[in-house]
Amino acid sequence: MSSSQRGRLLAEGAVIVVSILAAFALDTWWDGRQAAAEEQRVLAGLAEEFRVARKDLERQKDTHQRILQAIELVSDGVSDGFQNGVGAVAFPDMSLALLYIPPTTQLVLGTLNGLVASAGLGVIDDPELRDALATWGNGLAELTEEEWSGRELALNEMGRVFRERVDVTPFRNLGLPIVRNAVTPEQALGQSTIPIDTDLVGILATRRMVQDHLVNDEFDPVFEEIDSILALIDRNLKGDRIGEDGETQPGL
Repeated sequence: MSSSQRGRLLAEGAVIVVSILAAFALDTWWDGRQAAAEEQRVLAGLAEEFRVARKDLERQKDTHQRILQAIELVSDGVSDGFQNGVGAVAFPDMSLALLYIPPTTQLVLGTLNGLVASAGLGVIDDPELRDALATWGNGLAELTEEEWSGRELALNEMGRVFRERVDVTPFRNLGLPIVRNAVTPEQALGQSTIPIDTDLVGILATRRMVQDHLVNDEFDPVFEEIDSILALIDRNLKGDRIGEDGETQPGL
């Protein structure tokens, strides 16, 4: 084989190698573009779900705050009546009904649940965000545990104390209309007179303590967790990454 033939074969071989490498590079680039596009789609879905979840949590806290105010009204009235030697005190049925409403928090996060169930969190490049999403729900679990404790107290222990002293039907049946914002003017004006004794004072004090702890201690950690995740999502949607040196690095 002549030197010119060898040179031509080497040149053709080099062209083939370069073509193969270029094809691999193109495939890698395309796969990267698709992965980045998928990550952005997932991040957008997560951002929307966590924003909605935060609004739902705000509404839930407002409901619990309204219940706490009703408990405080009744508890103060019963305590004052007991200290002053009053045998019974009348309260609005609306306030008494709120004592029986024990809401529990349920936040809908379908995108996150789908990622966790399918082991798909790897689509997210940011390890800090992956870890935050993987551990999401600890604060919410503590909140709902406290809500269920309050539910047990309201429906069983407190309910028993009230049933032993008064016909609870007028205010007990107001729970659903209150939740549905369907209370009639007549129902809104109703009152019930409650006989007072130490058991009633005690159970209302306990109900108040549990509800106060729930409102003032259990919601904030969940809000903080949601806000932290939303900040991380927003950072990644903007394409920013935090490098190993701790400096912000613009995304591609």
